[in-house]
Amino acid sequence: MVAHGDVWIVKQLGVGILLFISVLTVLRVVTSLLVTGVLIGNLHAFELKPHKDRLFKYRKPLELGDGGDFLRVPYDVLRDINKRDEMPVRKVKGFYVSSKPKRHEQDLVLPANGRQITHFAVGQLAGNASMTVIFLHGRDGSRHLGFDDDRFGGNFNRVKNLMYRNNGIYISTDFSDFEEDGKRDVAALIAHYRQLTSGSMVIACGSMGTFLCWRLAKDPAASAMIDGYVIMGGFSDPDYLSDGTVRAPKTKAPIYFAHGSIDSVYSWKDTYRFYQALREAYPGYPARFTLFDTGKHGTPVRMIDWRAALNWIASFKQP
Repeated sequence: MVAHGDVWIVKQLGVGILLFISVLTVLRVVTSLLVTGVLIGNLHAFELKPHKDRLFKYRKPLELGDGGDFLRVPYDVLRDINKRDEMPVRKVKGFYVSSKPKRHEQDLVLPANGRQITHFAVGQLAGNASMTVIFLHGRDGSRHLGFDDDRFGGNFNRVKNLMYRNNGIYISTDFSDFEEDGKRDVAALIAHYRQLTSGSMVIACGSMGTFLCWRLAKDPAASAMIDGYVIMGGFSDPDYLSDGTVRAPKTKAPIYFAHGSIDSVYSWKDTYRFYQALREAYPGYPARFTLFDTGKHGTPVRMIDWRAALNWIASFKQP
């Protein structure tokens, strides 16, 4: 027989166990919410859904620094070009690309500044786009470069699909030059598509197109419309190169740098020094640097993980 005191103890133990289980359940829920970002950071931060992540995500880093903001990742010509391309450099293997957005691509003209700004666009062009990415080519490029599905290992096709499949907009544009006229052309394009975009406006500059990224970043009207920059195989702010002065965009828009370690056009070390100086001059400034080990000038365009870069930029956009 069980004494009355023993019954009381059993009941108390039962209540304690139930309370313990309840606490564990609450902790699990809270942890889940924290992981998904519901209780911290931006409550409704936009995130691109995956598209061919297994093929395009970075391999295990060779080096990590700055709390994960600096990555040195592997790059291998035999694997990343010869095994990836059907015709090395010229045509990627078919399973790296998807033609889903192809029939919806448009070749458009925006009249502005007394000129006709020709550009390719695809995605949520009717408005309320979740994100817009505008690609600015380098020397001797054109709007066709950023819509080329086969070159650069299919990576332009991937960003095109990421935007199309996530109700965003992807654009590759022509512009007058890499100076003030070109800046005004791109600023007009940004202003037009800013009205059609509820989420982040991202400017991605390749090589010499970086001139326009920095011009836009220092233009008060243009920079106010931009939520992030991607600089691939580019260079530091020319003002920094000339006098060592670091001038961050006043909007504190995130900057994602991607560079090859044996780039013979623009040295990664110059860009990396600017990245470090930016972080030191403006503590907490959102900047990331991905270095492709043994990569050349065009490697970042081929190898950048667009989904990782764009999701990182979008995480700073206030809902």
